[in-house]
Amino acid sequence: MYKVCWALSLLVALVAACSTPGTAIAPSRAPLAEGAGLNMRPITTIAAQLLSPLELRGLVTRPFTVVRSESGEQRVRQVLVGVSGVEVLRVESALDGSLRLIATSGVALEGGALSESAAIARAIRHLVRLGLEMPGGGPVVQSAAGRTLVIWTREVRGVPVLNDGTRVVLNGVGALVGLAIEESPLAAPPARIARGDAALRAAVALLPSGALVDGSPELAWVLPSDGTGEASGQRTPRRLAWCVGGALRDGAAFELQLDAGSLVLLGWDGAP
Repeated sequence: MYKVCWALSLLVALVAACSTPGTAIAPSRAPLAEGAGLNMRPITTIAAQLLSPLELRGLVTRPFTVVRSESGEQRVRQVLVGVSGVEVLRVESALDGSLRLIATSGVALEGGALSESAAIARAIRHLVRLGLEMPGGGPVVQSAAGRTLVIWTREVRGVPVLNDGTRVVLNGVGALVGLAIEESPLAAPPARIARGDAALRAAVALLPSGALVDGSPELAWVLPSDGTGEASGQRTPRRLAWCVGGALRDGAAFELQLDAGSLVLLGWDGAP
């Protein structure tokens, strides 16, 4: 049973434009990321692609900081603030320079309603304009908190990586609110992958009396849990697993995650 559970974290705003600001952005006196030997796109370059010259006027770059994301990845954060000190644009990059997050402020909710196809087209346009790699596969379109989310789940060898992928957040008329890209480390797949029916039998053997399996086992890259069922460190490599879902006697849903090769229990969602 495969589920994508991404919470909306980019409830910020942006007015998109493609003008170059000249010297409208005031430089910070703190060292720049590239001065520290970090190879990444300067926030001023990204701002020039997203904001108009008028919106860029008076913005100041804050000193970059090294932060750790919710997924546990170490990142470099760059921030632009206005004359009042309010954050206008935030950009986070992995240490190798890969763009991970853009969050803006000031974009109105707008009353428009994007069709699914229009939302996907707008999201692709924003990714292309920012020079980002196009995700593979077909995206899912969702709505949350007055925003439209276009989500591409990351797949490796045709198997989804749970909670990884590219998420683009739009307002009601398709303006870019923000985007987030997650790419977790992956363990080497097993030399031999067990059959789905063998995974099903192994899962059934672990279930208490009265529990029922619903559907067929599905492969996914998952984050292993420790012996108590709690997820291990977020940067622990994801492992290829057979996921088997169903319901307990009381109707509560569960999912078991078994190593795709050895069928050893890696984790579970809902206590079996």
